[in-house]
Amino acid sequence: MITNPYQVLGVPSSASDDKIKKAYRELSRKYHPDTNANNPLADLAEEKFKEVQEAYQQIMDDREHGSQKSYSSANSSSQFNSGGTNTWQSDPKMVAVANYLNSRHYKEALNALSDINSRSGYWNYFNALAHAGLGNNMEALNFARQAVNMEPNNTEFNDLLSRLSWGGRRYQNNSQGYGNNQSPCGTGNICCDLWCADSLCECMGGDLCACM
Repeated sequence: MITNPYQVLGVPSSASDDKIKKAYRELSRKYHPDTNANNPLADLAEEKFKEVQEAYQQIMDDREHGSQKSYSSANSSSQFNSGGTNTWQSDPKMVAVANYLNSRHYKEALNALSDINSRSGYWNYFNALAHAGLGNNMEALNFARQAVNMEPNNTEFNDLLSRLSWGGRRYQNNSQGYGNNQSPCGTGNICCDLWCADSLCECMGGDLCACM
């Protein structure tokens, strides 16, 4: 049972049935698996989608049976990964970081992250995304590794680490083959760089290359 289903839907407990249904439909569309196909964060979105369904059903069951439960304002018990409890969405600063990433303002995201004292797994994960967006692959890889170290069973963290590690290997191979002429950023392979950039944009709600 969800600790506070109203909080999951982003509505007060006094909200009308119509407002609850509206919030439910909007969130369902946003996190639906079909909407997030090919999204590196598809697993996270699917967990959120399931949580939205459960929250709505819980509220409707309560109201149908005339139950007026008093839910605490504590964070939802939902987990967005298999390795730890995700609380970043309840932190306004972390939400601001996510918005920066979504709009591809990676430097602003890093500045916002530097003001956050809690160094959680998602703090490291967002740092990895921001650095990858700027082409700072080694920094991104280090932050991704730290995120995985903190939550080794988190599929999102592991997926990003695998992608960054693969890009790093491609860069090393290209450097050895071309006299170690390092590029200022990126993996050294333009197709790989475009793919990584597109993945980062898509995972935060954008799309760099519609053909990918």
